[in-house]
Amino acid sequence: MAELENRIQFAELLAPAVKSLKLHPDYKVKRTKNVKAGQTYIDKIALRLGVSSNTIKSWIGQMGANYIPGRMDDGKLFGMIWIIIEKTDMGPEWLTGLLETTTIPVIKPALPAWTASCLKKAKILRKDGSFGAPSDEDVEKAVKRLFHDRPGLETNALTEQPVTHNLPSRRTGNFIGRGFDMEAIRQWMLSPSPVCLITGWAGMGKTTIALEAAYSCIGGSSDWTAFCSIIWISADWKGLSFSDFLNTIAYHLGRTEQIDKSINEKRFVVRNALAAHSNEKPVLLIIDSIDMAERDIHEFIISLPQGVKVLLTARENVKQTYRDGLGEMEAIQLSGLEQTDALEFFQQEVHRCLKTCNLPHKREKLEQLLKLSPDLKNEFISAAAGNPKAMALSIAYMSDDDIPAPQLIQELKQAGYSLLELFEVLFGRTWDRCHEDTRKLWQTLCFFAKPPDEKSLAAAAGLDARRFHFAIEQMRSYALIQPERNEGRTQYSAHQTVVAYGEQHLSEHQEFEKEARSRWAHYYIDYAETHIKREQPNSVYWSYLLGRNLEQMKKEWPNILKVIEWSSETGQHETLIELITRISHFLSRINLPLRIEYGLKSADAARQSGEHTREAYFRIDTAGWALMEVNDLDGALQQVETGLKILEQSGAPDHDDLKVWGLALQSRLLLKTGDPEKAAAMLDDIKDQPVSPIIRHRVLLVRGDLSFAHSHYEEAITLYEAANTTSAAYGGEKTIEAYFNLGMAYVKCNQLEKAEKAFEQMLYDKHNANQVELIYYYYGMAQLLYRKGEKPKAIESNQKAIRLIDSWEPGIGIRGEVEQMDILI
Repeated sequence: MAELENRIQFAELLAPAVKSLKLHPDYKVKRTKNVKAGQTYIDKIALRLGVSSNTIKSWIGQMGANYIPGRMDDGKLFGMIWIIIEKTDMGPEWLTGLLETTTIPVIKPALPAWTASCLKKAKILRKDGSFGAPSDEDVEKAVKRLFHDRPGLETNALTEQPVTHNLPSRRTGNFIGRGFDMEAIRQWMLSPSPVCLITGWAGMGKTTIALEAAYSCIGGSSDWTAFCSIIWISADWKGLSFSDFLNTIAYHLGRTEQIDKSINEKRFVVRNALAAHSNEKPVLLIIDSIDMAERDIHEFIISLPQGVKVLLTARENVKQTYRDGLGEMEAIQLSGLEQTDALEFFQQEVHRCLKTCNLPHKREKLEQLLKLSPDLKNEFISAAAGNPKAMALSIAYMSDDDIPAPQLIQELKQAGYSLLELFEVLFGRTWDRCHEDTRKLWQTLCFFAKPPDEKSLAAAAGLDARRFHFAIEQMRSYALIQPERNEGRTQYSAHQTVVAYGEQHLSEHQEFEKEARSRWAHYYIDYAETHIKREQPNSVYWSYLLGRNLEQMKKEWPNILKVIEWSSETGQHETLIELITRISHFLSRINLPLRIEYGLKSADAARQSGEHTREAYFRIDTAGWALMEVNDLDGALQQVETGLKILEQSGAPDHDDLKVWGLALQSRLLLKTGDPEKAAAMLDDIKDQPVSPIIRHRVLLVRGDLSFAHSHYEEAITLYEAANTTSAAYGGEKTIEAYFNLGMAYVKCNQLEKAEKAFEQMLYDKHNANQVELIYYYYGMAQLLYRKGEKPKAIESNQKAIRLIDSWEPGIGIRGEVEQMDILI
């Protein structure tokens, strides 16, 4: 028995480690019919250790300090430690710190051999139902992970790795002023405070100072904190989703395989990756315009591991909100530039405009600005409240208009110190002098979820290439927009205030908005047509089966989704129908819940528009098939039956194809609900009906499933192979069912090489496979490896499938099989 010499400290160290298991897929409780009400992650941990939930709660001090035990069984103590080490980012330092609160001898710093010996003392519930130590293989893996990146005792400055970062270019070539604020940020970096929030009015330079601080950290100065990695994430373009936030971190930390995974898995893996990278040196995470981000991001920030520092920027009106939500944090309030700094900024901005201007009359006005009297310059700075963005807009305006500088300064002064009024004056004057085409671009910026490129922005505004380039150049010269080169194309980013002002004018021009929205929507309909449509088959719905590289669709997905949301919310039935027709198969690989949601909404839209054939497609295949994939069999049956009734009532002969597919889906549902005889009878009724190769492919797959269910594996192989041969006539399909079921039949017949090839054919891109493909792949390989007698590898592969299911879609139809396999092996 281990005596607890410092019970309070023991509980304080153990509690956060136990709580970090709450979001892990193995311990997170999924609320289903089979889960008792009130069951928690602590119940799952207790089951694994063979103790009561209250015992765990007493260990972590949840029941009060008096209930923390004075001694613990070694096996249970090390069992708890094993679960934490195996599933979280806790390292050797945490282990030694925890054991130092007990009478157990500690080697400090921890050595791999000593750590392994500790972990082998654990007693946990194993897969065979017995209690015992983890396998030597699992312990070895855990120890390798704990010590793999531990540097030697001696260090060599010449071999030190440079800081990695994804910082955008500096906003200015010569950073001016802000000495006090920069020092406050530097002091925060040296302090234990995990979060620093920079607030201030729009245009005050929050982004610029955050960027300058980050560059100071990688400049080699000993005055600034040395970070091992700096990650920049911007939310300043119409919001930042939690998924995009996690994707950015995952990509920067070299975990690109997480990008197509679900939120649940990414959240856990990204947090652990941050912990691993901050083990020796801290990580700096910068989130620009946090007030535009989803709330889940704030919860993630609160639970970040030690060693991660977070620098946020936000507008003034959210300061208290984020202070309350994020607890202990530093707050830096940016005000306008001081007079001397503002004068220097004025000079620099005028000279910058001179360098990029080749028009004589404009250069003359800029040179006149340099000659303004000191009093006028001071008045100008005061009128602009020292706001750098307001000053830049004013200079751009004065260089391009006939209004004398003194007159503009007086108008700015009359706006008072309200920033909204100040920008209203500046944007109002800029709006008045903009060309009509420039105004069109300005108003359509708000359509996009991420910065648009030339083609999408020009299409929405209704401009040809010549007019677009004239308008975009005017926006750039007026300091309204910033071109950014990204992955070989130029995107156009604008400040929040610019986008908001354009959106305000758009609301006042309803006819233009109607036309622009229509052009914007049709651009993305055509975009999907271009990047998804196949030459074969030639069908209103099946032409968009997967079979091409989807990277171009993924790049524009946030903007496409915004069109879908807009069309659904505003009753634009035609747009919704056309888009979902094109992307329903694409959605099957990236988001089944979205396929179901918008499949049903599109079906309702088609019904209201009198498009009965489209409605039947949406109910039978888009929604019905997807509902079956997430194991909502009642919902799937309801949609398929409704679709078949629609076809029956319409009575058109060209509906026979879809009718046969609906009946085949019904048969598959009957097979899943345990009625193979009725399923077989239904298949017999339709197997000889003349249908297109697309439907024949699907009917053959269902017939193969029926043969498989009856253990007629050779017959199933023949049917699955016939299905794939049939699809080859129209270019082939990358359906998971076709290759997974074939591979499983090969396994049953001991044709293991053919099985492995079939499983690999499921992966659309082996190096960038998405999550649903990997679920089936890992489960199939678990079956194959078990058949080979390679039990440990089979267990590992099956566990991967289970973790992916938990994090992607817990209700997926294959879940029961995978869990049964886990019990079997």
